[in-house]
Amino acid sequence: MNERDLRTLLVRATEDRPAGIDLMPAITPRPRRILVPSLAALGAAALVTVIVTALPASQVSAQAQVAAALSTTSGESFRVHVESDGRSWDGAFDPVRRTGVIAEAGDPSETRFVGDLMYQKPAGAAKWEALPRVDERLRNAPPTAALVKLAPQDPQAALERLRAATDVREDGAASGPGWSGRRFVFSLTDGSGSGDAKFRSSALSGRVDVDDEGRVRRLEFDFPEGGHRLVMDIAGFGTPVTVTAPPAGEVVPGPVDASGGAKGEPAPDLKGRDAKPAAAKS
Repeated sequence: MNERDLRTLLVRATEDRPAGIDLMPAITPRPRRILVPSLAALGAAALVTVIVTALPASQVSAQAQVAAALSTTSGESFRVHVESDGRSWDGAFDPVRRTGVIAEAGDPSETRFVGDLMYQKPAGAAKWEALPRVDERLRNAPPTAALVKLAPQDPQAALERLRAATDVREDGAASGPGWSGRRFVFSLTDGSGSGDAKFRSSALSGRVDVDDEGRVRRLEFDFPEGGHRLVMDIAGFGTPVTVTAPPAGEVVPGPVDASGGAKGEPAPDLKGRDAKPAAAKS
């Protein structure tokens, strides 16, 4: 059937149409919808993550990749091993629930992290000491001093301080047990007006490894003075971490000095054996 036949058929079909019936009524145009921009409602962190995951690594700045890795790492629990100057610590943290525990090898004392508080029980002590978390006490400290202090004491908080890193550059491939990824080098400076002057130190340089799933796996940095180095390895992502505060009757307020440690001590002994990890995911 061609176009002419169709026209003839249409004319015949409408010959007996009752009056008042319009086979093709006028169509009232609908008002056009106004789309409200949705990007304005996105959180900055979510937007960065979307951009980083959508683009090839070569098109995303090194600083953005590290920032996205820090956000990803803070979204699930993990285990951590820290080494510095012949000393080592092992711990487990749940950033979402803000709980954690860490212990120095060979020392029976213990420290737990629950919410805004840390509970420290030195070896041989009868009571726990309750103190604000180290990151709270170092809120006004310059970035380098805070990172040096936090790394062996509160690794979870130390990772957050890496957001202040500058001059972040990709430095080739990285790998470890069960993972592979990229290495980034960075520098951290206090700046002329950053934090409390009595805590200021010279620039700190370091390296951070990010696996192919976008999680921080290893942090290394050299202390600004003295030639010391700290290495932090992160694994066991998704491992449940069970930490509870000590009974109220066994807790006393702990004294705090300006440096963020207990008075009379160079730094709090942050220990712990209260984490109960299940089988870890590498």
